[in-house]
Amino acid sequence: MLRRLRLTPRRVAVVAAATLGFGMAAGFAATLTVGSWHVWGGSQALTKAKCTLTGSAVANDTYVDQAHASTNYGTATTMLVHPGTTTRQWALIHFDVASCGIPANGGADSATLTLYMSNAPSPSRTLTVTSEITPFTATTLTWTQAQSLSYGSTATTTFSSGTTNNVTVNIPVTVDVDALIKNPSASYGWRISDDNTSLSDTTAFNTLNAASNNPELVINYEK
Repeated sequence: MLRRLRLTPRRVAVVAAATLGFGMAAGFAATLTVGSWHVWGGSQALTKAKCTLTGSAVANDTYVDQAHASTNYGTATTMLVHPGTTTRQWALIHFDVASCGIPANGGADSATLTLYMSNAPSPSRTLTVTSEITPFTATTLTWTQAQSLSYGSTATTTFSSGTTNNVTVNIPVTVDVDALIKNPSASYGWRISDDNTSLSDTTAFNTLNAASNNPELVINYEK
């Protein structure tokens, strides 16, 4: 015959303590699991590296002119940016980011496009930088052909030109380069434009054909 266990106050306290202890242990285990994940994630060894791209072997640049829609300027030493409704000029530049050998699981901490502005407009202009998603060849591209290239739906960034000649301009393009690292098969560069329709001053940047102060893309990344 089974004997019925009589629950005394002391036994009730022991059972409650054991139950509470089990619940706390389970809760602690769950918390420890999450905490351990964070510690593991934070303790991964990341390799910091830097890639600098410049020169015709890894870059391609030119400008196109609406007023001379069929003319190519791929051998010019400057690329021009001009506003207007019928006289627009766009600068276009492309870098071979894949040549850096950054793995697809890497990421850009920073990416800076550096241009040398040999001629500044007056007054100062706000210039727009937009990703250019279609590969192009600098020595053949014309204004007419540039209209069939694909561009980002929104600007990557804008920057103020200032009014001082012969200065270096640093343009942050991290968001575009990071996206390109994640998709190594993609290939694009940037278009620089002046979207004002009433002013008529021109901004000039050195190209890869210039004797010095050539365009440069510097990528600081981790893998």
